[in-house]
Amino acid sequence: MALIIDDVGERNGDDITLTLPTNVTLSFLPFSKHGRRLALQAWQQQRELMLHLPMATAGSKNPGPYAIHTQLDKWQVQYRVKKALADIPFVSGVNNHMGSAVTPDGERMGWVMEELAKRPLFFIDSLTISSSQAHQQAQAHGIHSAKRHVFLDPAPGIDVLQQQWQQALRIARKHGKVVVIGHPYPDTMAFLQQQLPQLAQQQDGVEVVPVAQLIGAPFAPTPLPKSNWL
Repeated sequence: MALIIDDVGERNGDDITLTLPTNVTLSFLPFSKHGRRLALQAWQQQRELMLHLPMATAGSKNPGPYAIHTQLDKWQVQYRVKKALADIPFVSGVNNHMGSAVTPDGERMGWVMEELAKRPLFFIDSLTISSSQAHQQAQAHGIHSAKRHVFLDPAPGIDVLQQQWQQALRIARKHGKVVVIGHPYPDTMAFLQQQLPQLAQQQDGVEVVPVAQLIGAPFAPTPLPKSNWL
């Protein structure tokens, strides 16, 4: 199981994500209140980091500053990818934040992947809409990639968390791997702090691993020396 916690950096309480086991991957929102600081701290833990790249949604929600949308030309799209990568250091991969309006746009997703292919980065399609072309375009550009299988917390409530967690375990046991995405909500963090130690003690073969390990992408984290960076 690859377990990704999205949207890290926006909320004042997002430091709690750093208390999760280090084989849990954190995906950071660029240009957020705490994203860069928490990314540096996560790197010190030798944790796998991802960039949560903002993309326009078909709904009314604002994906955040410098989001990629369908009105941008190739230069603008690739500039925004570079700008986001510059804001969140030490990432091994990227996934989309929102994006239901732009991920079905194969041309613009191709421009994104063309830029990512210049670096040793993987891509996870958050699959916020079934017509997304992001995974296909990543593969077409030779990028290690996968699709999200399960959202852990698509709605509030412990019953939802339990149901989605069991679904993830079923997929992992049946198919050998599963990509799960959650968020730094208090209920989700409390649930994972309870469930992850139990999972590690079970003997059924399901374990949480970094995304790169699950999809066969390179990942070799280097600890950040103690300094005045933070």
